[in-house]
Amino acid sequence: MTNDEPAPFTAGWTLDDEAATETVAASTRALITSLRRTNAPTSSLERAAALIDEAAALLEPHRVDGLPMQGRLGDRGPIGVQANEPRVFFPWSPIIGPLNPLSADVDLNVVDGRTTGRAFLGAQYNGPPGMVHGGIIALLFDELLGATNVCNGLGGFTGTLSIRYERPTWIERELHLESWVDRVEGRKVFTLGTISIDGEVTARAEGIFIMTQGWKAENK
Repeated sequence: MTNDEPAPFTAGWTLDDEAATETVAASTRALITSLRRTNAPTSSLERAAALIDEAAALLEPHRVDGLPMQGRLGDRGPIGVQANEPRVFFPWSPIIGPLNPLSADVDLNVVDGRTTGRAFLGAQYNGPPGMVHGGIIALLFDELLGATNVCNGLGGFTGTLSIRYERPTWIERELHLESWVDRVEGRKVFTLGTISIDGEVTARAEGIFIMTQGWKAENK
């Protein structure tokens, strides 16, 4: 394999112990949440750093160098789409993936083609005082709208993502998420979504996604 060739699809989508990996990912997320809010004494911080270094050293020999992905792929697209639970087919997602230690506290479900869900974003996602960073909101919308497309058999790549920030989206508050496909024009999928707190929309988005040839052929 030359330097210009992509890494082979050899590993990463199957794990010897997925349940234990998910547990470690959850523990790591809890650590990140605690660290963002902590003002611990030096002795506690030094001990924590030593433990983290020990854990990293324990895992490093088992690194997998195959091409990473956020989803599981089968012969005809993402595995688990039929479950209508995006975290099932995007287990390594940086937003909803239970196997990714960077993912947020987000749950999505799709019923009759429409996605609804909830999110709780801690202080590690903070931007302006007390508010979720605008870039995190964009990332959340990209995943929300993209998952909606996949569950409707319209998976593709993000072309444009337009967001209106209408009110503050507060950290450490329960967020309500909603998304639906507005229309399809050729290979372009127009998908809408909102984030709300206590019934008031704080941000809304429109994404234009470009279906891949494989998805297009599959859904003619």
